[in-house]
Amino acid sequence: MSQDSQHPQLYRNPVSYFGGLIATGSVLMMALMLLANELVGLEHPYIGILIYMLLPGGFGFGAFLFLFGMRRESLRRRKMGVDAPLPYPNVDLNDDLQRKHFGRVLLVGFLVLVLLAFVSYNAFIFTESVTFCGKLCHSVMAPEHTTYLNSPHARVACVHCHVGSGASFYVKSKMSGARQVIGVLTGHYERPIPTPVENLRPARETCEECHWPQKFYGAQLHQLPHFRYDEQNTAEQVSILVKTGGGGGLGSGNSGIHYQMLLGNRIEYVTTDRRHQEIPWVKVTRPDGTVSEYASVDYKGGKEKLAGLERHKVECLTCHNRPTHHIPPADVAVDKAMEDRSIPRELPWIKKVAVDALLAEYPDTDVARKGIKGAIEGYYAKSYPDAARRADRVQLAVATTTAIWERSVFPKMKVNWTTYPMNIGHRNWAACFRCHDGRHVDAKGKTITRDCTACHTLPRRSPLVALGASLEEGAANWHPIELKGRHAQINCNRCHAAGKRPATDCAGCHKFDAGAPMMGGSCSQCHQKEQEAKPVVPCVKCHAKRGGLHKRGGHLEAACTDCHKPHGWVVKERTQCLGCHEDKKEHNKDGTCPDCHEFK
Repeated sequence: MSQDSQHPQLYRNPVSYFGGLIATGSVLMMALMLLANELVGLEHPYIGILIYMLLPGGFGFGAFLFLFGMRRESLRRRKMGVDAPLPYPNVDLNDDLQRKHFGRVLLVGFLVLVLLAFVSYNAFIFTESVTFCGKLCHSVMAPEHTTYLNSPHARVACVHCHVGSGASFYVKSKMSGARQVIGVLTGHYERPIPTPVENLRPARETCEECHWPQKFYGAQLHQLPHFRYDEQNTAEQVSILVKTGGGGGLGSGNSGIHYQMLLGNRIEYVTTDRRHQEIPWVKVTRPDGTVSEYASVDYKGGKEKLAGLERHKVECLTCHNRPTHHIPPADVAVDKAMEDRSIPRELPWIKKVAVDALLAEYPDTDVARKGIKGAIEGYYAKSYPDAARRADRVQLAVATTTAIWERSVFPKMKVNWTTYPMNIGHRNWAACFRCHDGRHVDAKGKTITRDCTACHTLPRRSPLVALGASLEEGAANWHPIELKGRHAQINCNRCHAAGKRPATDCAGCHKFDAGAPMMGGSCSQCHQKEQEAKPVVPCVKCHAKRGGLHKRGGHLEAACTDCHKPHGWVVKERTQCLGCHEDKKEHNKDGTCPDCHEFK
């Protein structure tokens, strides 16, 4: 009887055979998939998961089963008393047959090790790729991935900012990622994803690998296209010079938007909300050692509570909080589309129609596509019957407006234009006004500057001009509506808030009934100063002739506004009368006083 028949190898058992089959199949599949990937260029994220994660895992599982089967077989033989203990394999390289077998095993083992090393390296590369970060979790990461592709950092890999270099943060990111994967698989994750990202690596170790704040100085020309909400979609441009400032160099001085980056300056703040939108306290430490602390007069929490809040240092991400994942407001996106003519400017009222269609609420993408198409096509079919001659332009406007919505609104993740504050500028969000609102005061009564020219020149409005054209000295009233009185003092984002179209009349902000009798005339009929509520013209100047109840009892001595709501004027409810005539509460309670009583 031969040696093999007396002492069959330990791997000759069903478990080891099955494990070997899995391991061998996994290796062959990896080789074939890698070859196909190189030749064809498969970009789907799940192909990467299969090649670099599942198949290596399958090989490991098969190898484990192979060894487990051998161990199980060894224990079985010992228990039965067969050749206990079993001898080690006898390898004689002087034997031609054994030498050939050994060489084959060595070659196959080497090839498998090379393949596993290659796969392991590519698995690491794959987990660092944009495909892995952005496409693997379709709906969860859709807002971040979509906005990333339309950002200035579209060619910068996610890990360059979210992980950076070095092993320590790589390990931390993978540990955090494991928790996130579990959350996605179980469906336990927040919608929308909360910001800012906790424990993000300091900006000096990521952003400043490319951006050098100490060398930011001078000014930058910003030319912003703008189209008015009128029939002609009047094309304009708002131009400003942003005073960059910085940490040393020409023009750094003590001003500019990078004041906090000046060497030796240190600015700290506390916030009462997770998104850092409410900042009640700011501390400035200057190079000469002087310190100023500013507290918001609107904060009602008390000094003790304020002192207990965590302090944060102003850094890049304090203002540049959405450098890659920014969702432009609907009107800004439409302005840019009209600038490059992907939304035809020739369509009358298209700015208003497109913005209104975008800002309507839609439960999902399919409904949004139908709603936007119906709103734009329906408007021109009704208001401009000759739209048939512009059918191609209307369809282009529909397609572009729909594309804007699809890269801005994500119903499954509850993300839209209002979800994530943008702290650069102050047109659509409080941003700069979080501190520069004129409400943060130090012990001497001095406020943090609210002077526009500290950060940029006064805007200039002009027709659209070529990129880089010099700024012309424009009129002081650069705003489409001249701002006077309190309107000149309120923050820009009060009217231009993200997610809504700016009002075009008084009723849009002040919640007046546009159909009320007093809304038929001009504001100056009652208000003596433009854009100022008071003083007002005496009511009797227009309403001198009064009869009926106006001249009876206490009505004669009552002020007009005791009964009449400003702008509404007509008394339609019982509440005004019951303020004085409480005893008539049950009198004809289903009717209104003017039904029976003559006031004129």
